[in-house]
Order: sequence, then C-alpha cells, then structure tokens
Amino acid sequence: MNLRLYKWSKKDYNDFLNYLKEQEDSKYRVFHSSLVPEVNEDFIIGVRMPMLREIGKEIAKGNVRSYLEVSSSELYEESMLRGIVTGLVKTQNFEEFAELCDNFVKEINNWAICDCFCSGLKQIKKYKSEFFDYIEKYLNSENVWEVRAGLVIMLDYYLDDKYIDRVFERCDKIDSKVNCVYMAQAWLIATAYVKCEEKTKAYLLDNSLNKVTFNKAIQKCIESKRIDEQSKHYLKTLKRN
Repeated sequence: MNLRLYKWSKKDYNDFLNYLKEQEDSKYRVFHSSLVPEVNEDFIIGVRMPMLREIGKEIAKGNVRSYLEVSSSELYEESMLRGIVTGLVKTQNFEEFAELCDNFVKEINNWAICDCFCSGLKQIKKYKSEFFDYIEKYLNSENVWEVRAGLVIMLDYYLDDKYIDRVFERCDKIDSKVNCVYMAQAWLIATAYVKCEEKTKAYLLDNSLNKVTFNKAIQKCIESKRIDEQSKHYLKTLKRN
C-alpha cells in the first residue's frame, strides 16, 4: 500500500486502517496486551513494533501533517503510529516542535506509547537547551502520563555531565506511588548510574525519594547487566527497610 501521500482523505485513512488490521498477529496480540494492562485487548490489533516503525517511516515521507489531521487514536496501533510519525516531523523552529509534542503528550495513556514516543523525538538534539526548560511543565503536571513523559525524555536525552545535576533535582521533587511514575524514576536512576556513576552514587546517598521509589531504583540498578557485581553488592546495602 502506498503510504507516501501528499494529501490524506478519510477514505485513504480507512483503507490504511483496513491494511493495518490485515497485519494482525493474534499470538503477539495476546502477548503484548499482557504487557500493557492499561489497554483493553479489544483495542489492540497485534502488529509488531518493527513493522509499525517501518510504516511510520513510510508515512513520514509523505505529508505528515495531513496524516496527523485525519488519523485517530482509538486503537493502540493507531496511537502508536501517531507518536512515531510525530517524532519524524522535521520542524522549522522550537515553537513548532513544542506544539507537536504537546499535542501528542495529551494523548498518552500507557507506558508503551509514552516510551516509544519519547525515544523517537530525535529533534530534541536540535532544541536541547530550550526543551529541557520546556518539559518542566510535564513534570509538574497532575497527569501521570505527562510526568512519565518528562522523566523518560530526561532519561533518553539528558543523562550527561551538563544536565545530570538538574535531572536529579527534578527527579527528587516527584513524590508519587503511581506505578508508571515511580518506575520511570527508578529506570532513570539506574540508567544514570551507568552513564554518570559518581554523580548517581552521591544522589543515592542524599535524596528525598520515597521508600517505594528509592528501593525500586536500587532494584533496577541490581538488575542491570551494565553494572558490575561489586557495585551491585554495594547498592544492596542501601536498600531501605
């Protein structure tokens, strides 16, 4: 099917949706639905991620904005593709990029779509300084998925010497026992341990994280294949009772 369209009509999109449904892998559908409990299995087609990414790349070679205007997010794969395609839009300025991000972040309702979208925002490198300031509003949101998006964006793009202190400062202000939030915090800290070990060690000894989040962060570090056994032994001693 030709996905490089100059102008998407409702009919084009309906034809595309039928094409997407033809790619169903029923076994994968059952398996994947168990990983994303926030989404009812009835709203998952069962299309594997490599295929969705390839489809997204093809759509992005046409009129991306026309696709975003006509597409919906009723089904899991529809929403996933909107996130993938949004990340592939070549923007002219920061304001345009921020608006696109805002439009999609509002749609996020599960961890998989959140994390896929964030990892695909390659143009952050173009607007790195401005966007770091901008995502403060996600981190301060009452919407847990916006908070997770802010955390995952920092995890994917800001774990370096220039930003690490400010990343930890922001992470430390978030006090949540909602799974999708504290898991993102824990994942961020475990990844930071690999990339900025000394700074992360210092943070683990002086932080305001609640017990659930702190212990989950230690667990994620211990589970990491990129952290040596000696460090893991030390980390185990930090767990809070």
